[in-house]
Amino acid sequence: MTTGRQTALEADLRSALADADPALLRGMARALERDGDRLVGGSWGTDDGDGCLLTLAAREMGADTGEELLRGSIAAVRIPALFDELWAEILRRSGDAATARRITHRLVAEALALQDPQAPASTAAERALSARPR
Repeated sequence: MTTGRQTALEADLRSALADADPALLRGMARALERDGDRLVGGSWGTDDGDGCLLTLAAREMGADTGEELLRGSIAAVRIPALFDELWAEILRRSGDAATARRITHRLVAEALALQDPQAPASTAAERALSARPR
């Protein structure tokens, strides 16, 4: 069951993604396709192969860290904080990192698909939706 806080965070993340640069959105979509199993929240400042949405996008775009992308726009600054807070809420509710990873992956893929229905994230969103527990 989704909490009111989670619903608000999802809306805020969708809003930040709507304001993001198209190149950043494409990087995020490619990162979800390629490295969705490495998506985690709260890993700023460490590089153990996992990362938040912006870190994975940065790697996909040829940058060393997600911090390099923060200089590009205000929307890029909002994305990691919102993602981490959403991740923490889902992890708290589910109690399981694998479940939190699966849910956040689906939510981000859906949000990216709203920005560009032709983006690779639309495929990820379709797979995530078909795998969603009923």
